[in-house]
Amino acid sequence: MKIYRKPVSFGKKLLLLSAATIIAFTAVRTQDVHAMDVWGIYKEAQKLDEKGKYAEAIAKYQSIAPEFANKKEYGNAAGMYLRIGNDYAKLKKYDDAVAAWDLESKYYGLAGNTQVSIAAKRSADMLRSKGSLFVETTAAAAGSANTHGAKFEPKNGAFIGAYAELDPAVHNSKTANPFYTDQFPVMTGKKHAAYLEYFTYGKPLSSIQSHIDHARAAGTAIELGVQPLEGLDQVQDNEYLHQLARDIEASGVKVFLRFANEMNGDWVKWHVEPKLYIEKFQLVAKVFHKEAPNNVVMVWAPDRLPEYSIASYYPGDAAVDWVGVSLYSIFDPSLDPLKQGEDRSSHLDKFDNIYKLYASRKPVFISEGGVSYMYPEKKLDKSDWAVYKLKEFYATLPMLYPKVKAVFYFDSNHDASARIKYYMLSANQKLLAGYKQAVNNPFYLSNIGDESPVAYKAISAASPVTAAVQSVSAYVKTWSPTLAKVTYEIGSKTVATTTSLPWTAKIDFAPYKGKKIDVVIKAYDGKNTLVTTQKVPVAVK
Repeated sequence: MKIYRKPVSFGKKLLLLSAATIIAFTAVRTQDVHAMDVWGIYKEAQKLDEKGKYAEAIAKYQSIAPEFANKKEYGNAAGMYLRIGNDYAKLKKYDDAVAAWDLESKYYGLAGNTQVSIAAKRSADMLRSKGSLFVETTAAAAGSANTHGAKFEPKNGAFIGAYAELDPAVHNSKTANPFYTDQFPVMTGKKHAAYLEYFTYGKPLSSIQSHIDHARAAGTAIELGVQPLEGLDQVQDNEYLHQLARDIEASGVKVFLRFANEMNGDWVKWHVEPKLYIEKFQLVAKVFHKEAPNNVVMVWAPDRLPEYSIASYYPGDAAVDWVGVSLYSIFDPSLDPLKQGEDRSSHLDKFDNIYKLYASRKPVFISEGGVSYMYPEKKLDKSDWAVYKLKEFYATLPMLYPKVKAVFYFDSNHDASARIKYYMLSANQKLLAGYKQAVNNPFYLSNIGDESPVAYKAISAASPVTAAVQSVSAYVKTWSPTLAKVTYEIGSKTVATTTSLPWTAKIDFAPYKGKKIDVVIKAYDGKNTLVTTQKVPVAVK
């Protein structure tokens, strides 16, 4: 749901102040003087805004915002910080705009206006600049730091998977020639460890027998999206459920059983009260853990939105083996805080919430997702934007989120509610080429049981880097939707320049052994304009 932030009108505030006069005459006289001063300054700031004198207006707003906060008039304080952020954005002082919108979000939250607080935070995040540094290391050096010891889980690395049966370039459902388990690896240049297959609860496993047989022949696993299309009441502790579990166990195919996913979204029939959902998930988990102990893991997979209700649907650690999430990006300029027709969101950052909630307890993965190469409302080609977001996602995911264990790409142009989602790789050669490059990273695994030979280590003042030549990469997020070049500086000297994600370069740290240094990341857009400068303190051992 899109939330638009609108300031509370000056007239409404005067009404509130007038109402307050009924309470106590002596107190109100003091408040009236205060209110006249505050709102007088507010009106002055508005006039300055109208004249385009944004810096002067900011100073006015900043002088009264703390007054509102101190008096616990949090809605008014939020409104002032909204205007401060807007004015800083007009001055192209985006870091200052972010700081102001963060305060807006804080005070709207304190005022109990949760949705507007979320919208303010979203605007801040779209312009927020940040930078992190990583060095490539070995899986042996990482050890067991990134594993939970769960069934099918690699110690390091992530399985690649896909939903591919709706891509006519790799699958013919009538003839089974080609079949996606054979042709999708040919198209993408790499074997995939598993494929997503939807399954209607109540049907026998034999209804997808050809998919089971091809998975077994190809040595691939199945992420089985089990959907109770008649609602959760049909899910009972009966012979059907037990037989389904026994049949999957006997199939000899490893199955990630994703039961009733996206339950937090109101677009599915099993979007019910959390208590009932949890009861049914726990039932299914109990049966499968008993009847299919070798070949099945239970997957709990909400949509990434809405965030606020995700945790309330969690069925508990005993029932859940893996945690997945649906994660998509479709070009949407309507939320651009700069009103320039751009989508400044980060596909990568959308994984952050689910990772922080559950990665310490369970293997986490993207159970389905993709980046659309079209702006569907306008039918505008956004291939370059999509390729950048896709490549950034796969390249940086292992660095920022080392406990990620699988990524399933949704290879389809499907139609839902008359809004086509353009994710299909075969329909866009730029996107296909970007995907092929992205999954070529050895971190991404082709078979259940494989392990990544590489891992990544964050470097900072708290996490030292060895004094030697290191392969350094960076995650740089800023207000520019895409970047074209990154340079690294140490001691005001450029030590490396790179023009491709994830901004990998060789840097010799030997001269700085035993020192604490600042590595300065400078990021440039496609016009070679400096977009952001990020300083990362690094200890060298």
